[in-house]
Amino acid sequence: MEWTANNPRFDKCDNSALDDLSDSALDPKLVYCVTRRWKEEQNFTYATTPLLTETAWFYKDSLYKVEMTLLTDAGINGVITRLKWKFGKPAGRETTRTQNGFGARFEHKRLTWKNRVSTLELIYSSASGDHPDLTFTLSPPNQDVIGRAKQTERTKASSDM
Repeated sequence: MEWTANNPRFDKCDNSALDDLSDSALDPKLVYCVTRRWKEEQNFTYATTPLLTETAWFYKDSLYKVEMTLLTDAGINGVITRLKWKFGKPAGRETTRTQNGFGARFEHKRLTWKNRVSTLELIYSSASGDHPDLTFTLSPPNQDVIGRAKQTERTKASSDM
């Protein structure tokens, strides 16, 4: 698969709204593309675990992030095992405990692997119905995107006054 925003196989590419809210354009150089969805490709997996969606993010026409949402949390242990085998022990582990209005308690976990050029994050939860997310990010372009987002927010905040 060609990893460019102009790949005709990507059925939805957009740079106008990054959070489904109107008037939230971040940067015309930032584009995300939904590359695959479960409903179109039933044999769509990562580490043999079925995926719900895969999204590719491009900055200045170069791939800088890939996000994958697992169909269910049923294969999370297999994904963690394979990630540890390939990348070693996570550099970071974070657990957050929450409770909903009905008193049910949940744990949200974040495992992070880092090297000099990229970050890999796996986020999953004990809440039923939550879909684990796996994100690969290239560090240098991500820092550029974060910097430009902060600049956009500062500009927007000063123009709102």
